[in-house]
Amino acid sequence: MEVAVINNENTKHEILEKANAKTWDGLSRMAFAANWDPEGSINWNQPIELGSIKEGWINILHYFYEGEWQGLEIIQRLMNKAAHMFKINEMVTYYSTQCADEAKHLFVFRKYLYKLNSPPAKQKAFDWLVFLSTSGPMAVERWILATYFTETMAGAIFQKSLELEAIDPTGKEMIRLMLKDESRHIAGTKLGVQTLMDHSGPIKTLILRMWWKLFTRLAVKEVRSLKPYGDQVGMDPEYILQKFYAKMAEMDEFSRKFLSDEFSRRFLLSKTSA
Repeated sequence: MEVAVINNENTKHEILEKANAKTWDGLSRMAFAANWDPEGSINWNQPIELGSIKEGWINILHYFYEGEWQGLEIIQRLMNKAAHMFKINEMVTYYSTQCADEAKHLFVFRKYLYKLNSPPAKQKAFDWLVFLSTSGPMAVERWILATYFTETMAGAIFQKSLELEAIDPTGKEMIRLMLKDESRHIAGTKLGVQTLMDHSGPIKTLILRMWWKLFTRLAVKEVRSLKPYGDQVGMDPEYILQKFYAKMAEMDEFSRKFLSDEFSRRFLLSKTSA
C-alpha cells in the first residue's frame, strides 16, 4: 500500500492560515464557516411591532438597502481589477464571499421591508453613483478607502440597533446575523487598506488624501441627513460618527495618513472627551 507523505511545512502553514483573520485566505475560511441561511436562520413568522419608531426605522433600512446594493455592484466590478493590480489572487476568493454576504443582506432587507409594507425601490441616482465610483483614475484605490468608511459605519449602526429596545425581535435577529458578516468585512477592508498603503508612494498617497477629504465630507453630510429618522429611533448620527471614526483610527498608519486633518480629528477628540 502506498502511504501518503504529509509535508509538515505545508500542514503548519494550513493550520496558521485557518487561525489567521489577517490574510485573504484566512478571511475566506472564516466566511465559509460562518455562512448562514437567510430563510432558515431568522424566524420570519414572528409579528413585527415597531410602534412610534416605524417610520424612522423604515427610512434607515431603505438607506442601508441602497448602500448594500451599491456595494454589491461596485465590488463585482472592481475586485478582479484589485487582484490584478496588487497581484494577489486570493483577493478575488475573499471578495467573492463578501459578494455572497451582500446578496444575503439584500435578500433579508427586502423580505423584512416587504413585511413592513414598504418594499424597496431603486433610487434615480443609483446608476450614476455606481458609474462614478467605478470609473476614472484610481477607481480601485478609491473603492478600498471608501469601503473602509462605509463598512465601519455599518458596523457601528448595526451595533447600536441591537441596543435599542424598540427594535422588534425579527429585526434584531436580522441585524445580529449581518453584524457577524460586517465584522469580517471590516477586517477585510483593513487588509485591503493596508495592501493599498503598502503599494502607494508619496505622490499617490497625497492624491488619495485629497480625495479622502472630499469623500468624507460628502459622506458625513449624508450620515447627518439621517438625523430626523435617527431621532425617531433613538440613534444619534454624531454618536455613530464618533464611534466608527474611533474604529478606523485603530489602524495607526491609516490614522496618520488619512485622519490627521482637523475635520477627522474633531470626531476623534469628541470620542475621547465623551
